[in-house]
Amino acid sequence: MSLRLPPEPVVWALSRHNAYLNNRPGGERLQRRGEDFGELKLDGAILDDAILPGCSFAGSSLQGAQFLRADLFSADFTRADLTGTLFDRADLRGANFLMAVLKKTSFRQADLRPGQILQHEKEGDEKPQTKPVDLSGANLEEANLGHAHLDQANLSNAKAAGAAFVGASLFAVNLTGADLTGADFSGARLKDTTFVGATLDGAKLAGCDLRGANLRSVDLSGVDLSGANLQGAIYRQGVAQLPPEVEAKMAAHGKWIASNGAEGERAVFSHMKLPGVDFSSCDLRAAIFHETNLAGAYFTRSQLLFTSFMGADLRKANFDQASLGGANFSAALLAGAAFRGAQLVGVEIFNALNQKTGKVIFPRFDNADLTGADLRGAVVEGVDFSSTILEKTNLSGADLKHCTGLRSSRRG
Repeated sequence: MSLRLPPEPVVWALSRHNAYLNNRPGGERLQRRGEDFGELKLDGAILDDAILPGCSFAGSSLQGAQFLRADLFSADFTRADLTGTLFDRADLRGANFLMAVLKKTSFRQADLRPGQILQHEKEGDEKPQTKPVDLSGANLEEANLGHAHLDQANLSNAKAAGAAFVGASLFAVNLTGADLTGADFSGARLKDTTFVGATLDGAKLAGCDLRGANLRSVDLSGVDLSGANLQGAIYRQGVAQLPPEVEAKMAAHGKWIASNGAEGERAVFSHMKLPGVDFSSCDLRAAIFHETNLAGAYFTRSQLLFTSFMGADLRKANFDQASLGGANFSAALLAGAAFRGAQLVGVEIFNALNQKTGKVIFPRFDNADLTGADLRGAVVEGVDFSSTILEKTNLSGADLKHCTGLRSSRRG
């Protein structure tokens, strides 16, 4: 759809606002609520201190525009071109920047925290709802978000190469699949933030608060983490070096997860020889390891939801504290393997509309060999052990919920 020139009333309102900013006669501050400015060409517009809550600029071109200190609460900038636009110190709580172009845009000290909006119920009641800022899929290359407040914002799959987040607050932000190549987070607060599948080559995380952050599968070998607080964070400690072929599959798998299968590629390691490889703290949800040699491999604290290890050699492998909901170990060799504190539970299935289907997938150990395996402290739910070898298996302190076949399990 082609852009439209702003209609006369908008041109007049912008002119009067400009006069207001310059203390000229006839000036009037621009104040609109919920008005539609979508699909307009507004490049270079000066809207400093304007009051525009709930207004829509969806699909508009606002290159080089200014919104300094503006009230843009819950405003909609979906797919707008905001290249070089200034939002310094603006109120952008609950705003929507889905797929917007924000190259070299400035958000210094801007408020991008969740906004509280009223949701109208069928009965006529109004229910408050928290609406996080949506920057998913946005192009933030070389943008400046220094000291901005971005708590709980969604930046999944955003392109933010070379962007600056110096001193910003990014508590519980979703950076899944984001391209953060060369981004500068120096001194930023990133507690409980998710980086799964993100690219951080050459990024600066010096002095950051990364407590509880999820950095599964992220390659941190080229990242500056000097002085960072990583207490409780999940990451590949010691930057475990994976074989190049495996590292490439992991990177593609991260993008596959982050994009719900739209990009990247599901990791398939079937029939590969990977004994002793360290997959600790990696995100391998739905990966396939059919008949793979993984003897002595490490999966400590890894995310292995629906991962399939059918027929794999996992003797003496380590799954301590791993998340193994719905994992498949049918016919796997698990003699001497460790599952201490692991979560081997059922996972409810949802359809494409995120609706419950009523179906639950439980872990499977059909015809698996768990001789001498250690499951102390593990949570095991809904598993049928009737065909599993459990000779000398240590189940002390394991929480066995609705498991069957334990008494009749086949012994070595």
